Amino acid sequence: MNHHKFFTTEVPQCLNQLHAQTPNLWGTMNAAQMLDHLLAGTLLMLSEADVEVTIPEEKLARYKTFLMSDQNFMESAPKPALYNDYEGKHGGDINQLKTAFLEALVQFDKHTSTDEKFSCTHPSFGNLNAEETRQLQYKHIRHHFQQFGLMPR
Repeated sequence: MNHHKFFTTEVPQCLNQLHAQTPNLWGTMNAAQMLDHLLAGTLLMLSEADVEVTIPEEKLARYKTFLMSDQNFMESAPKPALYNDYEGKHGGDINQLKTAFLEALVQFDKHTSTDEKFSCTHPSFGNLNAEETRQLQYKHIRHHFQQFGLMPR
């Protein structure tokens, strides 16, 4: 998987199709809330926040196997509670959110592709190296772009 191409080419192309009134196909988020959620997730992955892993350790290997697979996240999957601390801080204007998300994504792509020691912790997947984090970001973005019909399921 060429994550770099996805982050730098496909994501901006999809965002050009997203408008404030684009309806969701499932879930409760509107388009601006979805972008705010993706921005929050990106910033959280780049932060050095102390994240509590909520999945029992004996399940982490199975969760990581899923993460690295081609399987999609399930529709209406619950978000980690930690996201609530990062969402809603960037305003509701969809164009501002698109810009902020793309800027954060460029930073994310650069940082995770050049820092050999990059790691972050996710509540549901545990400690992740750069490759695993890039895969999580890829799956997460695809999940929400599918939610708004920007990518096929």
